[in-house]
Amino acid sequence: MTITQDQIAAYGRDGQVVVEDVVTRDELELLRKRTEKIATGEVDYPRDGLEYEPTAKGDERSLESLRKINKPGRDPVFAAHSRHAGILDIVETLIGPDVKLFGDQFFIKPPGGIEKTYHQDSPYFSIQPMALVTAWTALDDVTVENGCMYVVPGSQAGGPLDHSEPWMVGDRQDMKIPDSQIDFSAERPVTMKSGDVSFHHSLILHRSGPNNTTRFRRGLAVHYMTARSRWTGDPSDKPDYKLLRGVEHQGCV
Repeated sequence: MTITQDQIAAYGRDGQVVVEDVVTRDELELLRKRTEKIATGEVDYPRDGLEYEPTAKGDERSLESLRKINKPGRDPVFAAHSRHAGILDIVETLIGPDVKLFGDQFFIKPPGGIEKTYHQDSPYFSIQPMALVTAWTALDDVTVENGCMYVVPGSQAGGPLDHSEPWMVGDRQDMKIPDSQIDFSAERPVTMKSGDVSFHHSLILHRSGPNNTTRFRRGLAVHYMTARSRWTGDPSDKPDYKLLRGVEHQGCV
């Protein structure tokens, strides 16, 4: 899998680019079925890794009530996706030949699913430099109506911003970047077909809207970093990041 020079330039300038038809229909269907089995409990998955929509009642075991799967790479099907050769080819082009897996998240965005406010990824990550790339695979067609991602092109160049304003997800408090720091006039929607992959920089400002349709908007986000990255957190908390391409570098993650 290759990308054009124009796409490489767009990523460098805007901090985000969509590459079409990266993941095949069969690969998508395998991921969809696995997600449904995890949601219904047919496949065992740690309960602390399942995050439900605020409107879900009780411990519902259904895809419609599920908001997010955290660290889906603990499951072998999702772990295999993180090593997808076509995706890694593009990641290598964007950040260099020595690639490690930082982590992953699966966003369900069911019918009626809530929005996600403006944020950056890197302020949540104890990694320097703040130049990770996320490969966001669309399992469904992504539209404005069903809650596509929005980005502010070029905002990655502004560095990290404080996520200083509380934002409630049901009864759980999250944090967001204050609206006063966002140029909403510059934002653009990222619409995609199933099988397309959006690659975005870990400092780009991005959000997603609510799902106002009867269709799902499932997206699998895998975060990659160069093996030359450094861990900035407590040394005792440093995970053992998997090398996916290239070589290890002494003193790095």
